[in-house]
Amino acid sequence: MTRGELTSTNGTVVWDGLGTLRIRYDATRSGFHPLAGAVRARLGERVLPVEALRSVEVTGTGARLVLREGADPLQSVTRLIDVYDFPGVDLDLAGDIARDVAQVLVRRDVPATAATAWLVAPPGAPDQFEGHDATLVVANGRLTFTYRRSAGRKKKALGDLWSVPLDEIVDVEWMPEQGRLGARGFLRIATAATPDVRPKPRHDPATMVSRRHTDVDVLFFATRLLTRIRP
Repeated sequence: MTRGELTSTNGTVVWDGLGTLRIRYDATRSGFHPLAGAVRARLGERVLPVEALRSVEVTGTGARLVLREGADPLQSVTRLIDVYDFPGVDLDLAGDIARDVAQVLVRRDVPATAATAWLVAPPGAPDQFEGHDATLVVANGRLTFTYRRSAGRKKKALGDLWSVPLDEIVDVEWMPEQGRLGARGFLRIATAATPDVRPKPRHDPATMVSRRHTDVDVLFFATRLLTRIRP
């Protein structure tokens, strides 16, 4: 089996030749996508068991790790940021590693279907987060919204405090700020009772509007929350 290290502007991928990929992100580079760079810098390092992968794709520009659906909670929260793309690597070595990974997947009989449990650890995040119009707290099996003065009457209509059991939450959505002068980002949850047509984030009681320049913090909180509702 091949052991190897792929060096990219986005970070380094180390394959141990047995069944584990270790990613060390480059905290000094943001490239053309500052938010993606900030996410990678905050992640620092990630460890991927081969069971989390569908394949390693090698193109003329680099390599990309393709994960199974449901393996990584971070990827499940956001498709806007790709933390598994590594341009500019040694393509010959990347091809060798891709073949190795494929062989291990076959030998271990890893399906390409969705994972039934998280296989990649979420980034660290606190159990409390203060947003622009609400503070979220995870405790005692519940997610509690405490609305701030900046929250409108529609948000407070369900009560202040308002909480929902974690086992009733079916989805967690994250959205970053939209442009330099655009709309704020938000974290939004959904339950079985959530209507198909949602109010705007500033009017939706099940949404916390983010403070400026906290996109990465909110993303990590959302990812950790997802692992609390889907162990």
